[in-house]
Amino acid sequence: MLNKVLLYFETNSFLAHGYCLTWRTDLIALHAISDLLIFASYFVIPTAIIYLFVKRPDLLPQRVAVLFSAFICACGLTHLIGLITLWQPIYGFEGIIKAGTAVISGATAVASWMLIPTALKLPSSVTLSEKNNALSHSIREQSRAYEELDLIKSQLELRIQERTRELQDKAEALERVNASLSQYAHFASHDLQEPLRKIVSFSELALDEGKAGGPELGQYLETIRKSASRARNLVRNLLHHAELDRYQPDLQEISLKHETGRALETLELPINDRECEVHINVPDITIRADPTLVLQILQNLISNSIKYTPADRKPVVSITAEAEGSVIKYVIRDDGIGFDPVYRDRIFEPFARLNTGGEFSGNGMGLAIVAKAAALLGWDISVESAPMQGTSFRIGIPADLKVVNGGLGE
Repeated sequence: MLNKVLLYFETNSFLAHGYCLTWRTDLIALHAISDLLIFASYFVIPTAIIYLFVKRPDLLPQRVAVLFSAFICACGLTHLIGLITLWQPIYGFEGIIKAGTAVISGATAVASWMLIPTALKLPSSVTLSEKNNALSHSIREQSRAYEELDLIKSQLELRIQERTRELQDKAEALERVNASLSQYAHFASHDLQEPLRKIVSFSELALDEGKAGGPELGQYLETIRKSASRARNLVRNLLHHAELDRYQPDLQEISLKHETGRALETLELPINDRECEVHINVPDITIRADPTLVLQILQNLISNSIKYTPADRKPVVSITAEAEGSVIKYVIRDDGIGFDPVYRDRIFEPFARLNTGGEFSGNGMGLAIVAKAAALLGWDISVESAPMQGTSFRIGIPADLKVVNGGLGE
């Protein structure tokens, strides 16, 4: 058996192919070079297939890659043997190589046909292009959808911020109302009780005096009248202060000069009674404001300046206005009794009275109304004063204005 196998590898019974070619140099060179180049190419191709399989195993099944590589290598060996047989007659070995190549070739052919159905399912370049275009369109649509979502998100965040600001404003308004209610409760339990007690007490005295026919009846009735009047003014100012919590300013273009004159007209009687000197230097400045609130502010401040001047001398009031940058400075000065600067902030609180004696009338609501009206207009108000050295009320008005001509004069 071994002898039969070895018989395939003996070469003594054969002649090399070179004898068949009569050892012509040109033919020998042609066959040798061709077989050598074919052998080299066959071994380069499977190297490329194996490299491709390692990098992209999804493109080619492993068994097909192995079969194709083996088939190409086997074909290359047949050409290598053909090169050798030009000089060495190893035809038996050559036959074995060819038989092995035939087996590998058959297996590769079967694997190739088995691969065809899968290969046919692969999309063509046209299909891939269409799918790529559809995918690009889908990406663009998705990008637009994301942009719309971002826009909606921004709008929603803006609405949330606006709603939050509204809620904060309402909370602050509610806090102000609660503070006002607390002040009103204090007023009802203290300030309003005092004139009411007098009314009740002196009413009883008047009744007794009337029955007895005493001479003090008129004095008691006058005290009752004054107390009732003070209680009425307290309630009226209290209601007006409370109404400002719900008041919506009606902004209009108005003349600051004209509004100053209007406030002085309403105070003509107390000005004449006290022989008050009023010095005015207010340019014709146009501002946007609520005329009702402006009149209330100016009237209360000027009236306050007249009221808190001692009765033994004439009040002197100076009213000036000028633009300073983005603000109009409106100042009302008097030479009245003034007050200690430590009370500068407290003076604008409801029911705050720094002079509790009987010389000066008042219920502590005038400047509180001024402060609330100024806040509704967005004006800034401050005060400077010292005992017996007069008082200056300074109002800062946003300068949405136009200077037309000169002041009012004196």
